Amino acid sequence: MAEERDPSFTILEYTGDHSAHKCGYCKSVAGSFSHGMWAHRMAVGDYQDLIDRGWRRSGKYCYKPTMNRTCCPLYTIRCDASEIRLTKGQKKVLKRVHRYLSHGDIKPEGGKIPDNEQCVSPTGNQEYVKPKFDTTKDLSMVSVSPAAIKNAKGTCTASAREPNCSISGEVLPVDGSVDSNSHSQNSGKVIQPVRGNDTRNLSPKSPHQVAGPDPSKPPCRKSKLIRLERREAKLAKRREEASSRGESLMEVTKSKSSNNTPKSLEDFLNEPLPESPAHKLEVKLVRSHPGSMGFVQTFGIAHKVYQKYQINIHGDSPDRCSESQFRRFLCNSPLEPWHPGCGPLSGYGSFHHQYWLDDRLIAVGVLDILPHCVSSVYLYYDPEFSFLSLGTYASLRELALTRELQRTAAALKWYYMGFYIHSCPKMRYKGNYSPSFLLCPETYIWVPIEKATPKLDLAEYSRLNEDTSARDYYGEVDLNRIKILYDQDLILYEMYQRLNPKGDDEDEVKEYASLVGAKSAHSMVLYRG
Repeated sequence: MAEERDPSFTILEYTGDHSAHKCGYCKSVAGSFSHGMWAHRMAVGDYQDLIDRGWRRSGKYCYKPTMNRTCCPLYTIRCDASEIRLTKGQKKVLKRVHRYLSHGDIKPEGGKIPDNEQCVSPTGNQEYVKPKFDTTKDLSMVSVSPAAIKNAKGTCTASAREPNCSISGEVLPVDGSVDSNSHSQNSGKVIQPVRGNDTRNLSPKSPHQVAGPDPSKPPCRKSKLIRLERREAKLAKRREEASSRGESLMEVTKSKSSNNTPKSLEDFLNEPLPESPAHKLEVKLVRSHPGSMGFVQTFGIAHKVYQKYQINIHGDSPDRCSESQFRRFLCNSPLEPWHPGCGPLSGYGSFHHQYWLDDRLIAVGVLDILPHCVSSVYLYYDPEFSFLSLGTYASLRELALTRELQRTAAALKWYYMGFYIHSCPKMRYKGNYSPSFLLCPETYIWVPIEKATPKLDLAEYSRLNEDTSARDYYGEVDLNRIKILYDQDLILYEMYQRLNPKGDDEDEVKEYASLVGAKSAHSMVLYRG
């Protein structure tokens, strides 16, 4: 059966701004450098490729630290959720939460409340990045026809161009037809994919493209998937029963191995509660873009918790955590939802992971669920419950969520924790989740953190890959294959240069291509005003 393709596509607006800004870690006034671009809309597969090259998003703004220039290099870190090994401290946090839910006990072991593993700063949250620029256009509703690019070389003349894009948000398919499979399941809008030169799932050396599914035929469904759906229905019933008893909605997984086998993460999370527990904890996953009913109904409550967190934990003023700012950076997302038949039941896209204690919202984890990972965007919580070490507890719940999603999406095994900053001791806690890997900033190869940290002890910036012959596999980019959205038309860069002979942005386009890599550069669409 042909691989199922995501019908979404990506439109980015890149800025070549190289100005320095204040560092949130070492407090250097002008020591932090990064590259930025605005994502008007983005396919989840494209974002997966970008974070695997050191990019990260804050709202619709995507940024990549300039690793060899910035004062505190930020290394992308991920943990293999399928092989998670709990530390003694993490087990203590899980036990502390269980004691609180069971008996209302808030006294920590040893009589001391541990750090909640959040880097507290009087100048605000360091990982909360403000865009260096604001886009002047909204291209989120642009629709692109399948025949937007006629050939890979882009040799068509300006007179032969067809109107391939609609800035108004209407769909203008070239052949006048509309594929029913291209309807978004959540928004109801028609999305036409870029097909002409899509290399999202191909190696740069691949000579042929893989054909997508036949839209005239119903999608094939494997027997394995049907069995999984039946199993999920049974598990849903068990979750409902667990909820009525005040237990977590996480699937109860009982260990069948000998008593000598360490308890799994699920064993700790689903430790049975007393018949009449002191507290009830419920964890809900709600889609934030487009907002589901559960997200919309709890938006005001979530914003109040966020505001309380920012003011008390990070010292922000009330105007810096307004409702519009909260929506812009933690609710708005460029990721287009995707619900493939072989993917997780929740689908891919942006979500809020809500923690409800006795029907009171106490914490929210902002997450992106992507083809290979769960990416943690941000976490905020009610400071009244700091004694529960919610930073650690939420990370463990997100690891458990990743493990749960992997049952229906085998490739989804990684938990991305954002950036690891070795030069900031308070931010090293992310390395406590094992096994973890850091991304080499030069070859984009993942290196076990145990091999990487000795290098970072010697130098804040380091090429982590020990193979001196290794190179950036996607480092060489054919600029002529880059798709450009220009003057409401989708064209290749070669034609863009002919239509805009006096343009002086070639160096900027080259820089963009080198930062996103060949795979992404040839898949995504770059807007040039």
